[in-house]
Amino acid sequence: MEKFKKGDILRGKKRSFDEAWHPIVFIGGPAEAPLAVVLTHSETEVESCNLKLLGIYDGKDHKPQYFVAHLIQKMSEWGPYQKEGELTKEDLELVEKTVSDAGSITWAEYLDHKKDGCPDHKKATAQRPSK
Repeated sequence: MEKFKKGDILRGKKRSFDEAWHPIVFIGGPAEAPLAVVLTHSETEVESCNLKLLGIYDGKDHKPQYFVAHLIQKMSEWGPYQKEGELTKEDLELVEKTVSDAGSITWAEYLDHKKDGCPDHKKATAQRPSK
């Protein structure tokens, strides 16, 4: 099993919306069931949990510009996971700062949590990390 480091961008083998549709950023946990933030290309009023990234995504395909500001427990059944890039140092710092005090939740819990807009991030905007 491949070992991942914090900031690695991964994609799961199973690619339905309820599984591993979006790429993720490895934050910790086992490689087969990582704790991660989800990358996405969209931000809407309803999906206000999506915060804007600061830097450049170094990946193989489209370049997500947002991340879901929750630490998500990814399922081992959605893998295996493969590395396809890395976040920039600045974006990793932003992600860590945003989720550092939060506990992890499952994808199903996240979907339920944001049904009426993300209560944790209604007015959240990403700020550049201080140096």
